[in-house]
Amino acid sequence: MSEAEGPGPASRSAARRRARPSPGVWLALLALLCGGAAPRSGAPAPLSNEDIVRMVMTGAPEPQIVAAIEAHPVDFDLSLEMQKELRLAGVNDRILEAMRRRQAAMPRAEPSPTPAPATPTGTIRVEFGAVSEGGSSPERSAIALKTLPKGAPRRGGVEVGAMSDMALAILCTTADHVPDHWDTRSPLAGAPRHELLLFRPGSATDTLKGHEILYLDQQAAYEIQVPEGTHNIVVAAAGKQAGSGTWRLLESDGARVTVLSGRTTRVVLEARSRILGTQMTGFTVDSAWRILSVEVLADGAQTPAAAAAGTPKENRP
Repeated sequence: MSEAEGPGPASRSAARRRARPSPGVWLALLALLCGGAAPRSGAPAPLSNEDIVRMVMTGAPEPQIVAAIEAHPVDFDLSLEMQKELRLAGVNDRILEAMRRRQAAMPRAEPSPTPAPATPTGTIRVEFGAVSEGGSSPERSAIALKTLPKGAPRRGGVEVGAMSDMALAILCTTADHVPDHWDTRSPLAGAPRHELLLFRPGSATDTLKGHEILYLDQQAAYEIQVPEGTHNIVVAAAGKQAGSGTWRLLESDGARVTVLSGRTTRVVLEARSRILGTQMTGFTVDSAWRILSVEVLADGAQTPAAAAAGTPKENRP
């Protein structure tokens, strides 16, 4: 073969094999691509689209490119338009699939939750009014039968209405304030849909006209923090049924209450209970439980009942 004819096909193929870098050179190139731009923290820089194109253009074998993709963090742009450009640059479908798998397996950085703005709140203060001052402690409260007097007839042969404890409950029945699964968040049975704002058990015993009774041992004032706005409030006395342990409303009254941010809304309640009648004529319970007034107090104002009671803490079951 003359020099003019040049090398034959076999000679050209051998020359290309001699010109292709050895596996050791490819590994060094991959290490340079994957680690040469590492941040100061020492973690390897993620592989980008440009890194893959560079490896393909310099002739890196497909298995080594795939191995590099699987072994390093990645930050690929795999939009449809970019995949078209990658194919035009020589990136085949097997490498693209490896890029998609690795990109999907990368942990996603969750955005820091934006804290919800604090909801302005005000105070509802429930006070037992001066109208309840006269009489004994049970007469200034709500009462329930603990046991029936000896020899008293029992309707249906059972002690209907016998109670083992009492509690003060404050509810909000505003429709959009009632939480999901509200009935699992309240001990009260048979009550209207509500958000329970306060539930404070506390009772004492006494005897009236031969009846052993429980009466609500209430404080002079109760305070709860609620979001500003308008609330449909129910103030109630609840009794815990003997035997079943179920809490049910015995007395209740409601009012529409406006609460202003940083201000106190005073709710004044009348509570009164008496047992009337005799063993001969039978007994009845005469009771009153009603909200007398609702007012938003001036800044810094404190009523005598609240001053005497201090600031009771909210109590929820």
